[in-house]
Amino acid sequence: MPNEINNPIHIPQVTVQSDWVEVISDVLRGTVVSESFWVSCYRKGSASIHGSVQVKKSFVESHSVELTGKDGIVVEKITNYSFYVSCGELGITKTIIKGTKATFKIHNSAIKSMDISPGGGLFVTGDNDGLLKVGDTSDGSVRRELKGHVADITTCRFFPSGQVILSGASDFQLRIWSALDGSNPVTFKGHTKGVTDSAIIDKGRNVLSSARDGTIRLWECGSSSIIRTMGNYTCAVNKIAIGLFPSESIIERKSNSEMDSREVATDDKLVICVLEDGSINGIDLMSKEEAFTTKSYRNVPLHSCAYSSKHNLFAVGSAEGVIEVFDIRNINRDLFAIQRNDSAIYDLVFIEETGDLLIGQGDGSAFQIPTVLTSNISQASQEFIGFDVDPIYSIREINNGKFIYAAGRDGSLRGF
Repeated sequence: MPNEINNPIHIPQVTVQSDWVEVISDVLRGTVVSESFWVSCYRKGSASIHGSVQVKKSFVESHSVELTGKDGIVVEKITNYSFYVSCGELGITKTIIKGTKATFKIHNSAIKSMDISPGGGLFVTGDNDGLLKVGDTSDGSVRRELKGHVADITTCRFFPSGQVILSGASDFQLRIWSALDGSNPVTFKGHTKGVTDSAIIDKGRNVLSSARDGTIRLWECGSSSIIRTMGNYTCAVNKIAIGLFPSESIIERKSNSEMDSREVATDDKLVICVLEDGSINGIDLMSKEEAFTTKSYRNVPLHSCAYSSKHNLFAVGSAEGVIEVFDIRNINRDLFAIQRNDSAIYDLVFIEETGDLLIGQGDGSAFQIPTVLTSNISQASQEFIGFDVDPIYSIREINNGKFIYAAGRDGSLRGF
């Protein structure tokens, strides 16, 4: 059943000079007495506000700076590397601005996919040239390179153990790697077009993949065999997200067919998939049949999706910069839709504890919005500044959003 579509709420955007952290560092080191960086605020349909922030060394606190907003920009310091921005003319109240705590140049080409290990100690990145790198989040040092794919890496994920990695690429293949020694004991073959995304079920006996061939495939890792091919859509499946099937929902579960002996912990799962034609589909992993289908705003290609079982929410992001959030228990109407600009939404991640949503966008912006207990988002709650205009393809969080990581076209991994 098609959902009732809300027109997007146009929320404002705060952008800051990408190297503003370096400006503050210069003042703290005494390289300059004072310096400034620019801050601009935008809202679709309104005149933009272009201001600045003056930075001076504090004479009250040691190793601290004072920040003063100018030309319609009001600022309030939180730490040396984070502050609030307000702009009364555009209705922006106290948006948190966070700068990069670390920037690591990892690849010479675009990082198309990235993940952080469950403990937060390791990263894995996959680039446009088919190369994966595993390294330490503490200092960006690369422990090993994983070579085997011959096209851009579209997905890479740590297994729950943090010692094993699943990757997929445009070469139609998925591979399992040891993060400890770099070995590649398992390769999955079966897709007839490039792999677009992957998901790991429970502890990892089974995994899922999606591809431009319009299918979602359920695999057994031990034998590298296909258990079931699902979807069989007429266009690319661009992203997938997996979570628990909601206990209370208007979605009716199909009668259960006999489970394959190779399946582990699939009977209580729901897979959300988003397609090139703008479709949003849910697949009951118990029956392997479609549980629901609906359409997104304007039916444009969807590039991202996320699912929070704890909060019964899922979100999708479009090629036109629209983010829609749904309650999985009633998918006939989206809770709300927001848009800041027309740049594509490349990645979405729920912070499971709070239900807040992290967004990575094609204009180089990364930001956070609240989704729980609200249906009228007025602005981002946090902006993560460090990218210039390079698209952000992957964003991740650790420790309930305490640490944020993002990566994209410039080949760098940034921590916030």
